[in-house]
Amino acid sequence: MILSHLVLGFVTSYIGYTPPSMLNITASKITIENNKKVARQFIWGASLVVLIQVFLAVLLSSFLEEYPELINWVKKTAVVVFAILSVVFIYKGLSKSKEVTSKTIQNGFLFGLSLSSINMFAIPFFAIAHSSFVMHGWAMSGLTCTSVFGIGTVLGTFAILSSYIYLAQKLQGKLLSYSKYLNVCIGIITGFVAIYSAVKLYF
Repeated sequence: MILSHLVLGFVTSYIGYTPPSMLNITASKITIENNKKVARQFIWGASLVVLIQVFLAVLLSSFLEEYPELINWVKKTAVVVFAILSVVFIYKGLSKSKEVTSKTIQNGFLFGLSLSSINMFAIPFFAIAHSSFVMHGWAMSGLTCTSVFGIGTVLGTFAILSSYIYLAQKLQGKLLSYSKYLNVCIGIITGFVAIYSAVKLYF
């Protein structure tokens, strides 16, 4: 039973972070513009925040039935944050000169912590996923089970972000000339997430 929680956590986070998103595109960008070591630090920082988000999500899931407005509040706040990020990233991408300039990141771990903390959609995502698992009898809400589930999500997040780093290294020659457009790509993704979420919330 404990092992199943580890597998559930791994699969949930791996699938959840597989589509191009702010985190995995940024991990690729750091690999290209800095190095693999900084990208790894970024992944550890992002994964640590995911663990915290999972515990918050499990705590929040117990209030879903009684206080569903909490999830709506988190989603509404996340829409605003992602809309702002979209504008910022697109502006940064379009305002760059033709010459590709690399931004050196001194501490990838802290950057991963900060960027992953902004991703507030992770909390309702894990809350709904964990609630569904408990409802179907696939998971339990005890401290031990939740901890193992959280470790699984960390491993899943680390695995998928590492996959993006690997691909970035393999395609570095091709991606390097397009690295200045990665900010625009991140901006488009966050903008799409904001619009899609807003539509689901209000329509």
